[in-house]
Amino acid sequence: MKAVALYGKEDLRPIELSLPALGLHDLRVRVRACGICGSDLRMYFKGPTPRYKLPTVLGHEIAAEVVEVGAGLADYAPGDLVSIAPIVPCMRCAACSRGLDNLCENGQVIGTTIQGGFAEMMHMPAAMVLAGGVAKIPAGVSYRAAALSELVGCCLHGLRQLPLSPMDRVLIIGDGPIGLTFLQLARLAGAGRVLISGRRPRRRDLAAELGADDVLDASAADLSGRFDRGLDVVIVATSNPDVPGGAVDLVRPGGHLLLFSGYVYGTSMNLDLNSIHYREIHIHGSIDAPIRDFRNAVALLPKLHMERLVSASYPLERAAEGFQAAQAREAVKLLLEP
Repeated sequence: MKAVALYGKEDLRPIELSLPALGLHDLRVRVRACGICGSDLRMYFKGPTPRYKLPTVLGHEIAAEVVEVGAGLADYAPGDLVSIAPIVPCMRCAACSRGLDNLCENGQVIGTTIQGGFAEMMHMPAAMVLAGGVAKIPAGVSYRAAALSELVGCCLHGLRQLPLSPMDRVLIIGDGPIGLTFLQLARLAGAGRVLISGRRPRRRDLAAELGADDVLDASAADLSGRFDRGLDVVIVATSNPDVPGGAVDLVRPGGHLLLFSGYVYGTSMNLDLNSIHYREIHIHGSIDAPIRDFRNAVALLPKLHMERLVSASYPLERAAEGFQAAQAREAVKLLLEP
């Protein structure tokens, strides 16, 4: 089968892969679409970290169609549209025992340590299937929207750390796929007012259409001093390393700051520790999603407008072109469709 693999910085190559034999509780799926994530872009343009086993097939935002079912499985059938969680957890370590399988100490990561979705086919091992990491997509949801299930799950996991109420004012800094997904989830969760800040007119227009109460032009507006009483929740959904430090000052006393973006390894920031201490600012980090949040995200897809985030798709043989287009940031979300 065909796939594209990362060999190093800006080095994607077409390859041929074979899949292992189908086990009793395994699945074999045909990839319908796979999103190009910000982490994929960092590995391609900045170079892969040591965690990646090169050459590696990237891609972890996957919608697929079941083509073969292990004899021991009764809940799947050929033709089922499914989405796939990004981590194959061990379900034995301390993190997994706490329900934090997104932090599994022994987990295999799709598109990092094992084959990802930039391929025609994938093998889903029993460990993934039996842990619930292959979720059937609700009727009426397109495969392109389904490919963003993992993205929704990650944002849902981040949002669950925040005590949102109908009185809360929420500011999302960043108008990319993550910011626009947080916008929809915050609306669905009942936040009082949801604001979003971004630099690209097309994305800001989409944010308004998706229900933002106010859309701020980050290239023209200085957010400091704009909110006299401070905001209940600020979500940083941009990889700009200059943003998190200033975002602390936007949070009201007793409020919450969620850092939800990956940065180049070694990135640090300056913080006024007294401001955090005396104003009781709660700072949260969030990464990936436990399988329960992933499955809850899949169930929420009919209530969201994820396909509106998809700007275009590319075939595997044009993967490098898709990466260049995604890096230009004019599109919202780009997919590869084998």
